[in-house]
Amino acid sequence: MNEQEFENLWQEAVMQGKSHRMALQYPQWERRVRRVRNSVLAVLVVGVMSATTLSFLLPSTPDEYYAVYTNRASVDDTQWVSLASEMLTIDII
Repeated sequence: MNEQEFENLWQEAVMQGKSHRMALQYPQWERRVRRVRNSVLAVLVVGVMSATTLSFLLPSTPDEYYAVYTNRASVDDTQWVSLASEMLTIDII
């Protein structure tokens, strides 16, 4: 047996040992991967549900208008002010 044949046999024995060890550890690895995947998925689902719930529970920001713009320059500003005050004081039933 020369040195090259010995080296080939040695590498083959090492590879068989590693492949046997990997085959024995595969079920635990698969369970761990499944557990991590399910945990990440659960966290994402809870996050999306929480964000959706919070968006419905938080009060919406009211539309605030600080100015009125019109292309009718002939209409007096006081008319727009009175119209706005009437619209804001209407009782909504």
